[in-house]
Amino acid sequence: MRYISAEDWELLSFFEVEPQRLDPSVPWVYNDSVYLIEDGELSLSCAIHPAYKDVKIILKHLTHCLYEFEAMGVKDIQVLKEKGSEVLEITLSEQQNLRVKLRPSIEIVQRSREKTTA
Repeated sequence: MRYISAEDWELLSFFEVEPQRLDPSVPWVYNDSVYLIEDGELSLSCAIHPAYKDVKIILKHLTHCLYEFEAMGVKDIQVLKEKGSEVLEITLSEQQNLRVKLRPSIEIVQRSREKTTA
């Protein structure tokens, strides 16, 4: 797969904010886009570069960083619809993924499933 599966309009729908783009004259797929979300005292920053498949997520409480995730060259990023809500799924490998939900509250879940042999 050349770029991430998520389209610009899907990310706009998921985050419900216009992203800050590194260079407004560069097409979305070749640009760094940063989506900023605030939920009370929590803030979530998600930077995505579709062509390079890079992602950086920072979750803060006021000015204190609670969680930071950075990955380059991920396998895929997609927006999924599940049980009436949307989930941002970042696939790191066949065994690992990171899922972000924004509603009804911010939730980040990272999973690793190692293959076992019997």
